[in-house]
Amino acid sequence: MKNYSETEVLTRIRSGAYKLKYRRREGFVDDSLDSLCVVNEIRYLYGLLSTELQSQLLDMPWLDE
Repeated sequence: MKNYSETEVLTRIRSGAYKLKYRRREGFVDDSLDSLCVVNEIRYLYGLLSTELQSQLLDMPWLDE
């Protein structure tokens, strides 16, 4: 499996977070299969980050939007 840089992982997490935000705004049900897949991908990518970067990620403003 390819090793990804933390920048690539953060970009993918941010993309997934915005996708979920858009789906919720458009009225899609949060327990749809697509939303569940995005959430599981974000969880997996979060585990790839260092502990320091994980704590910094939780403080980012775009995560709560």
